[in-house]
This record gives sequence, structure tokens and C-alpha cells, in this order.
Amino acid sequence: MKKIVLVLLFIPIISIAQNRQGGGGGGRLQKIHSAKIGMITERLNLTPEQAPQFWAVYNEYENKKIDLKKTIRRTMEEAVSLAATDDKILSAQKQVIALRRKELDLEEEYMNKILRTITPRQFSELKRTEANFNKMLLEKLNEKSEN
Repeated sequence: MKKIVLVLLFIPIISIAQNRQGGGGGGRLQKIHSAKIGMITERLNLTPEQAPQFWAVYNEYENKKIDLKKTIRRTMEEAVSLAATDDKILSAQKQVIALRRKELDLEEEYMNKILRTITPRQFSELKRTEANFNKMLLEKLNEKSEN
């Protein structure tokens, strides 16, 4: 049964990979997000009491993490710009390091908040599921790019 559910979860990811060169990036991201939510929901076995609290905190964390990663990416682009001065490059590199520290602080802050809604065992499964999801997503995207 779990294999069937996983296959159904990744059907949208396969179509995302096939269409990734086209427009409508928001739709593809939404499909990826939905597949991730489905996988997390299945693996964590949240109780009806846990689910609303968990998803409120987790979604808040994900949004902050995405914003921070965008900032890191923009700053890294500045750090490797050939048109930038040496001082600007060094400043951008230092900013990237500071932003990565901020990313770790955010992870620790939200680990504590999430652990108020789920058990440590569920949290461990959450981290394992996130890593597995990212690995499977990358494999699907790489598989499609090789074809």
C-alpha cells in the first residue's frame, strides 16, 4: 500500500521534470510542495490534535527558510560577480557566512517549536523524510535532464 501511495505522490514530480523548461514555474513548485506535504503526512502519522499545530509551525518555518535561501543565493551571485570590486566580493562572502549562521539559528529555533507539537521520534522521521524527498526529487529531475 505504501508503495502505491509513493508512486501516486511522485506522478506530479515526473510531470514537473518533463515540463521544467516551460513556463508556469509556480504551478510546478506547488506540485512539488503538495507531494512533499503528502509524503510528510504519511510518514509522520500525525494525530488529529497534532496536525493543525504542526502544519502551522512547519509552514511558517518553510516560508522563512525559503526567504533566507533566496537571500543567500542572491548574495552568492554578488560574491562571484566578475564585475564586482574585491571589497564587494569579500563583503558578499562574509554576508553569505552570516546568512548561513542565521539559517542554522532558524533551524534550531523551529526545531524547538516543532518539538512542542510532535514527538522527538516524529521529528527524527520528519528530517529523514525531508532528506529522502529531496533525494528522490533530484533523482527524478536528473533522470529527466539526461533524456
